Amino acid sequence: MNPSLDHWQLRERPFELVTDRRFFFQSQEHDEALARLRYLVAERTMYAGLLSGEIGCGKSITGRVFAAGLDPARHAVVFFENAHFRFADHIRQFARAAGLDEAAGRARTTAQVYELARAAVARLHDGEQRHVVLVFDEAQDLRADTLADLKRLLNLNDDGTGRLTLILIGQPELRQKVRAHPPLDQRVSLRFHLGGMRAADCPAYLRHRLRVAGHPTGGLFAPAAEALLAAASGGVPREINRIAKLALETARAELAPAVAEAHVQAVLDDLERHRALPSPLAVTP
Repeated sequence: MNPSLDHWQLRERPFELVTDRRFFFQSQEHDEALARLRYLVAERTMYAGLLSGEIGCGKSITGRVFAAGLDPARHAVVFFENAHFRFADHIRQFARAAGLDEAAGRARTTAQVYELARAAVARLHDGEQRHVVLVFDEAQDLRADTLADLKRLLNLNDDGTGRLTLILIGQPELRQKVRAHPPLDQRVSLRFHLGGMRAADCPAYLRHRLRVAGHPTGGLFAPAAEALLAAASGGVPREINRIAKLALETARAELAPAVAEAHVQAVLDDLERHRALPSPLAVTP
């Protein structure tokens, strides 16, 4: 038994910082991001797209929802979570996703790695039946040499068949990293920056997550609490989750039937006091 879950009539925790597609809330900003990514892939010949956003704005879950929503009969999607690996390691993962495990183990030289990529695209493309989509999450961590190699990978589209689309998802610095590689930058046909949610979306976001977690209505936050939470978080989903989780616990400790504005304010006051504390690593002269 979990006292907090029982008190709020929940099956699971609603505001954990995990990438769970069930909790995805399609705000106006997220809806626009998904629409643009889908357009990019539907066109097939636009080479590459870039989705950027601040930390905690929901880039990763948007990318996963996008990838999961593509028709597997028409698209072959490979999702890369660890962008800091070398290009050859990414291509071996790509090849294994295409069922080329033995060939992936043999590729060692640059030429062999590139031919492995060509074979993986051909296998997944399946005689023009499927479009290959490579999605790199946390792409701001891509190495400079890997960015250059990704441009070469896009050369597989140069015969006009549109076999492959590359999607880079990352923090704002990703835009500058890509601009520093003009051959790749010139292939990026779509760019979208994901901002925070509008204040008007925050109440619906809270209710959505609470309903997914098991609450019958999702109406656990008073309107004034929702408004304060929206303002304090700047509409950033990760920050909303952090404050909402603590506010639920604060209200439960008082056996309150709902989360009031005072409970959210108490959390914000605690967080402000914590920020004001000196660092334990600080050296006093």
